[in-house]
Amino acid sequence: MRYLLLYILLLNLLDAFLTMVGLHYGHITESNPLMNTLYHTNPWLFLLFKGGLSVFLLILLYHLNPLKRSSKALLLVSITAAVSYSVICLMHGYWLWEVAGSGTGLA
Repeated sequence: MRYLLLYILLLNLLDAFLTMVGLHYGHITESNPLMNTLYHTNPWLFLLFKGGLSVFLLILLYHLNPLKRSSKALLLVSITAAVSYSVICLMHGYWLWEVAGSGTGLA
């Protein structure tokens, strides 16, 4: 479970960075209505929220007892989040590939 949460934490940070770059240069749009609102209100709010999620995961990682089995609900939510973030990062990889292939670059 600890590795799964660490994986989610790393993908969350990668997603935050790539989303900020993609939105800044107009290569992508944010599909999540909450995150879209936060970004368009102030990009720092977007980063604060994503960073807060990472801090929450770090706290959860710190408090997990490695010898005790985690709840099935936490495991199900974590697996769902890991799969979702994996798909999102693959989508980011696709648009990066498209941008690189089009010759427009990120600048």
